[in-house]
This record gives sequence, structure tokens and C-alpha cells, in this order.
Amino acid sequence: MTPDTGILNITIDNINLDFSKSINGLNSKSQDITEQLKKIGFKQSSIRTDDFNVRKNRVYRNNKSIDSGYKATQQIQLEFKNDQKNITKILDQFSKSSTEFNLNFNFKLSDSLKENVQKQIIKLATRDAIEKAELISSASNIDLIKIKQIKYGTNYNSGMRLYNRNNGVAEVVSTIDNSIIKGFTPKDIVYSENILLVWDIK
Repeated sequence: MTPDTGILNITIDNINLDFSKSINGLNSKSQDITEQLKKIGFKQSSIRTDDFNVRKNRVYRNNKSIDSGYKATQQIQLEFKNDQKNITKILDQFSKSSTEFNLNFNFKLSDSLKENVQKQIIKLATRDAIEKAELISSASNIDLIKIKQIKYGTNYNSGMRLYNRNNGVAEVVSTIDNSIIKGFTPKDIVYSENILLVWDIK
């Protein structure tokens, strides 16, 4: 299933000898990233901070680890409709950015699409279980009377399972050439279901 939702993750950081200045510098970068996203049509309310931390910046000199100020880091996240136009305008905008950052994309199904997919998978899994039961009964010369019990999922994992989780696309962005700006197509997301049918036979 092709994911309908894209997730943009932008990581920025700022290093300064002073704790407050490391945060202030990071806030300036964060504001610049936010303004760039707003400039290409995304709403402020859709731009969120996924992670924020400040830690001591340790460097190695003469085989020793020494403190060298503070490093403030923030991850900015934006969910958007997954289409080529949105991906291209994001990459195009940030190819011109003066703020240093790391950027990556992930993709997922929206809640509404995931619900519809789950219903269809349950139908297909049930149909598959019935067809296999009929095939086995025919080969074994036994009759299927009726379905006695239905089990959905497994003992350790009930519900729809994500088959492949590697559906993200990572790009570290400093300069972006035209081939990258043209965009890319995310991989399909594959789900599976377990349906166990217990039959009365004769």
C-alpha cells in the first residue's frame, strides 16, 4: 500500500561555550526553519518539535575528553500529504537554506487509510483461510461442517502487523543537486493479518 502521509524531520544544533547562548542560537535556527516551511505553504500549527535537548559538548584533544561548552539540539517535525509536489517544494526550498541542518523523510498510512486497509486485509485473510481449508479437506476426503471458532491475530500480537518497517528515505542536506530536487517515490508499506478458523469436520 502506498503511504499517503509524509513525515519531514529536520534536525538542527548549535554549539556555544555559554549554556544560554547555545539555546538562543538554536532558537534562531529553529525560527528560520519554521519560516521557510511557512513560506512554502505549511501552517505553523503543523510544525512541531519532536525532540529538544542540551548537553555538554565534549571534544577529544591529546587523547583526552574535555568539555567545550554546550550543544543544543532540536528536531522539527512536519506531517504532510504525500505527493511529488510537496516533496519537491520542500527539497527545493531547503536547497537554498543558509541554516545548517540534517533532513530526512519517513512515510506512513493516515489513520483513515490504515483503517480501510485493515478491513480489506481481514476479508482477504479470511477468504484465504477458507480456501485453504477447502483444499485440505478435499485432499483428505473429509467434510467441512461449519466454522466452530475464529481467532484473530496471534497470541502475542493481535491486529494488523507491519511487514516491512524500512519505509523511510533519508537525505543529509547541505547542497542538493537537481536530480534530488526531482524527488523520489517511497516504498509501499506491506501489512499482514493472521486469521485462524477452527472447523467441525466429519
